[in-house]
Amino acid sequence: MNKRILVADDHGTARRALRTLIMRREDLQLCAEATDGLEAVEKAKSTSPDVAILDLAMGGLNGVEAAAAISASCPTTIVLTISMYDAQPLFGKLQTFGIRGFVSKNHLAAELLSAIDAVLTGGSWFPTPPHV
Repeated sequence: MNKRILVADDHGTARRALRTLIMRREDLQLCAEATDGLEAVEKAKSTSPDVAILDLAMGGLNGVEAAAAISASCPTTIVLTISMYDAQPLFGKLQTFGIRGFVSKNHLAAELLSAIDAVLTGGSWFPTPPHV
């Protein structure tokens, strides 16, 4: 059975990139797209996705606020966050809001599908920086 994915980002280019990556896999289905955090919460309530991928910096509600609202209303939905900014200092805080992973927008093509697989199998995805 296909896993249902919701994507929320205020940039159309990012949503298209997410859509393209998700469509590469036959076992994943894009069930909804949202342009801000408020819309993401409403679409999560109406579609019950398995995974919600939320940009941390969106209008309406930011990704953390939207994650908290989605977790409260859709407790089986797993939340992954994305951002163009380094969120590593926030990883602990993200986890306190029930967020199970983070993928940098700079690494979407290389990491997104692996992150989805990790959270769907009960894990998390918070990459560590490379050691120098």
